[in-house]
Order: sequence, then structure tokens, then C-alpha cells
Amino acid sequence: MTSRPFRFLLSTDFLGVMLFVFATGFPPFDDATEVDLSMHMLQHVLIVFAGVLVAYPRLGRGLMKKEGGRLPAALALLVSAVLIVFWHLPVPWDAAVLDPAVHVLEHLSFLAVGLLAGSWLLLLSDSGKIGALMAAFFGHMAYAVALISPWGVQIYSLYALPDQELLGWALLLTGPTLIAGVAYVIARNPDWLGGFSGPVRLEGRKRQTFLNRVRVPRWVPPALSFALVAALVVYFAATAYALGTAPPVQGGTTVYISETPVSWQYSPQTVRVVAGVNATVTWVSRSISYDTVTGSGGTFGSGAIPPGGTFTYTFTAPGVYSYYCQYHPWMTGTVVVIPPG
Repeated sequence: MTSRPFRFLLSTDFLGVMLFVFATGFPPFDDATEVDLSMHMLQHVLIVFAGVLVAYPRLGRGLMKKEGGRLPAALALLVSAVLIVFWHLPVPWDAAVLDPAVHVLEHLSFLAVGLLAGSWLLLLSDSGKIGALMAAFFGHMAYAVALISPWGVQIYSLYALPDQELLGWALLLTGPTLIAGVAYVIARNPDWLGGFSGPVRLEGRKRQTFLNRVRVPRWVPPALSFALVAALVVYFAATAYALGTAPPVQGGTTVYISETPVSWQYSPQTVRVVAGVNATVTWVSRSISYDTVTGSGGTFGSGAIPPGGTFTYTFTAPGVYSYYCQYHPWMTGTVVVIPPG
């Protein structure tokens, strides 16, 4: 007989947990979302899907066996819509990129949307489900057109206009899948065409919905979970090895890139050097993810620095040089170069 903890490791909800951890805690992917608008949107989708995978087997199946629940379902729909619209507005979106605390809150909000979609939203009436899908379609397409921006308006200041337009075209091309989904679900549930718009149970028996008929092979969730766990283990093992075997830096001025799951910082944040004397600065990564040293105004740049990697730059002219990390814009530092003597 399979033990309860082992059954959980083979379950769909464990896959949801691992998908959330991967989407938010796998450094190469999370770093990419900071500089690529399309990857940022994909992260939102994966987090919502992770919430559905957790909520449906834990709560959704039980709710679908009950009568009523229209008020909680309507409230869940309202909360989900507000969260989705809010986090796609320019100011909250940019704030989530610039502030790690807001970044975490954004992730938790989309997880909440997924949890609601996998539970209380299933109690919407048939007409309510169709109405929600159609509203999602029109909102999806309007957002895509706004991103394509035929007026040349840059909606998100932290992302380039071509990146914004690329995401807009991707959304515009995928939008019709929502209509295809509506048509498919109606075809599989002909009662909807007859005007039925009641709860998920019909005449005292369990409603045969699309979700009830889906049969995913039992090996799929544990296989996907294993792949996600393997990716995380391999990456962090390689990171630990790179950090443990990094050679010490000899001479010059050293700035450490210190990053953990709860803190990000250049250490020290401000260094003073003398032009022509000790103006060579080396940045040494002690970070669990990729980082950059990018001068404000493009004065200098390292490109992606892997865990354990280094970047060296020699300043030739006196001045104050500010820099930041492209992947984590809240990480900032300053090099003050003073003239000799």
C-alpha cells in the first residue's frame, strides 16, 4: 500500500507546487522575466496554472459535487478579474520589477487567481462560465492591440517598445484559442445550447463536465514533477560548485555581488578609487543567480555574470559612476573615481 506522503509526491497538486517553485524560484527563468516582457507574461500564466493544479484536486472536485455556491463563485470571479487587471497596469507592473517585495506580492496574487480558478470559479453557472470566457477573450484582444500600440505608445517604461509589440502579436495570435475553447466546451456540454444555466449538479446527479471527463495518464504528473525537481537540483548543485571553487581575487578593488533568496546587494555599494593608481575594479559573484554590472547611461557593462563569475573594468576618467543589475534593478552601486593627488 502506498504511503500518504509518497502518494502526494505522485499527485497533481505536488506538480502544482513544483511548478510554482520553478516559475518563481528557478533563477535563469526568473531573471529572464525581468528583462523580457514575453517571459514575464509566461511566468504569470505558469503561476496561475500552478494554482489550478493545486486547488482542483484539493478543493475543486469537492465543490463540484455540491449544490449552489453562486455568490462565492461570483465573488471569486470579481477578485480574479481585479487582480489580473491591476497587475497588468503600467505602474504596478513596473513596481513589481523594481521592488522585490512587490515582486513577491505579484506572484502571490497570480497564485491566488489560479487557486480561485481551480475551486470556486467552477461553481459559476454555465452561462456565467461562457460570459467569463467571452469577457476574457475581449479583454485579451484589447490588451494585445494596446501592446502592439499602432500609436507608438510605450506602455511599460522598463521594457523596449519592440519587446512590447512582440508580446502584443503573440497575444493577438493566441487570443482566438479562447473562442475555440468556448466552442469545444459547448459541444461537449450540449445542455448549454438548450438554455441550461444551473449549478454544476443536474437533477441530483453529478454533472458530466469537461473536467470530469479528462483522463490524464497517471505517470504524467510525477514525470513532470521529477523534471522540475531535477532542473532545480542540477542548477543549484552547479551553482554551489561554482561558488565553492571560485578562485580568490588578487589585488585591486573588489566588489562582491551578494545575493540570497532574501537579499540582493553589491558589497560595498560605494567604492572610491584613484584614476591611474587603483582604478581597476573587479566584481565577484557570490550570487545564486545571474547578475549584471551595467553602468547608467551605458558607460560600461558586464553582460550576464554567472554564479562564481567575475567582471573587471578600469576607470580612466575621474567622476561618479552609478551602475545597477539589469536582472534585479533594485541592486545599485557607485564607483567614485578621484583624480590622482
